[in-house]
Amino acid sequence: MTDRSIVTSLDIGTTKVCAIIAEVLPDVEPNIIGVGVSPCTGLQKGTVVDLEATTSAIRDAVKKAERMADAKVDTVLVGITGQHIASFNSRSVVAISNPSPREINERDIERLLEASRVIVLPPERQIVHSIPRWYSVDGQAGVRQPVGMYGSRLEVETHIVTGLSSFISNVVKCVQAAGLDVEATILEPIATGESTLLP
Repeated sequence: MTDRSIVTSLDIGTTKVCAIIAEVLPDVEPNIIGVGVSPCTGLQKGTVVDLEATTSAIRDAVKKAERMADAKVDTVLVGITGQHIASFNSRSVVAISNPSPREINERDIERLLEASRVIVLPPERQIVHSIPRWYSVDGQAGVRQPVGMYGSRLEVETHIVTGLSSFISNVVKCVQAAGLDVEATILEPIATGESTLLP
């Protein structure tokens, strides 16, 4: 598979596991080349209750998708959902590092977003996503892209999505037991929204 770029995603649900393999080329819509579905009895209300049954369903769904795509996959994007997901908004602020003329650059954005993820969480929870909602430059709110603007104070409101570490770890363990590496975990409603609303 070195001659084409593929992406594999997993939807691990209460009744079934779905695997999709897509061929991704620059400036072209992803092309679905493989789909696999397998019944799953290892989850209840989005929580893993049987590691072996979940692992077996993942392995079966991926093998079906691989056969259809005539491809071998090693890494997957894993969708997560469930009642353990929670979210809130957080604000952070940094001073612009460029002394003169105080032009905002990518490094300032990176520092700001990193600061927005430094929050106090209960030990049993972890951050799944941190999504910038808007920026503020010297008190001017509603800025969408501050890079290149001038200012001395940069602020962001970030939407923080968290999940139970144990749930996420159990899902990742099942995927790894099926012989796959987890490239990333993605909250399924966010994935659905992006696939619907973004190009």
